[in-house]
Amino acid sequence: MRHLLYIILAVVATNGAYSQQQQMYTQFMFNKLSINPAFAGNESYLTGTAIYRDQWHGFPGAPKAQLLSINLPRFGKRVGLGFNVERQSIGVTQKITYQGMYAYKFIMGEGTLSMGISAAGRNYKVDFSDPTLYAVQGIVNDPSLGSLIQSKNLFNAGFGVYFNTPQFYLGAAIPRMIKADIDFDGNGLFSTEVRHLMVMTGATFRVSKDWRYTPQLLFKGAENTPFGIDVNNSATLKDKYTFGLTYRTGGSAGDFGESLDLIMGLQLTESAMLGVAYDISLSKLRSASAGSLEVMINYNILPRKAKTVIINPRYF
Repeated sequence: MRHLLYIILAVVATNGAYSQQQQMYTQFMFNKLSINPAFAGNESYLTGTAIYRDQWHGFPGAPKAQLLSINLPRFGKRVGLGFNVERQSIGVTQKITYQGMYAYKFIMGEGTLSMGISAAGRNYKVDFSDPTLYAVQGIVNDPSLGSLIQSKNLFNAGFGVYFNTPQFYLGAAIPRMIKADIDFDGNGLFSTEVRHLMVMTGATFRVSKDWRYTPQLLFKGAENTPFGIDVNNSATLKDKYTFGLTYRTGGSAGDFGESLDLIMGLQLTESAMLGVAYDISLSKLRSASAGSLEVMINYNILPRKAKTVIINPRYF
């Protein structure tokens, strides 16, 4: 019964996270390129971001994700390019995504309006030979399962808009515009990728010589599923130490939400930043999980001429 309860909780929580089709990252403010293709080329220097996320630690078969993101410097003040490679796993399933982004910029006074598109190739794989699976008569004798390992490749495309100034940003994106068939038998009757809507915004305020306050919000919506909102409040000391607290809506009836997330960022050098997030579950999953851990490393390759003009490259 305990294992059955875990399975039911996982299904409910995964549905609240949009079936994990669009990977959820707590440190979205440092990782906009994976959400919105219009963010490509938003700086005059190359930025690399690596993220590891261990969701619902201690829960058997819990989701895990690894991301490598490369945001190239802007070309000719107008064109931006970016690339993402992402691996997601949950239970015996695995998904690997290769994504390229193109953005075009319009200069509007102190602000920049960007419009971007993305093209993604994705590989889905289910491994029924995984030793953690159990069947009374053996996996190979279960008529409901096909071959021990099933795999499928598909294509999708996305679109986004993004506007930012040195103190404010607002962006919206549809990362999956095609209802690609993810059924392994190819009939598309039951499983497809669904369209998502991601909207994020934030502003930063200098409250003293040493402190900045930055409230931010991320809206996540998907077809036929409840929407979710991340509300973040962050404070940065001397442009080096960042402390953040996020409330994430969700969970099931009677829950106070999905999670309460603690974020800490440290500017290690002029080019390198380390970020750590810990999600404290507010849903019924807290009885079976020790929370979620996320680690991020951000590295900028700065031209000498750009080192003196960087004001706030982390958020905007």
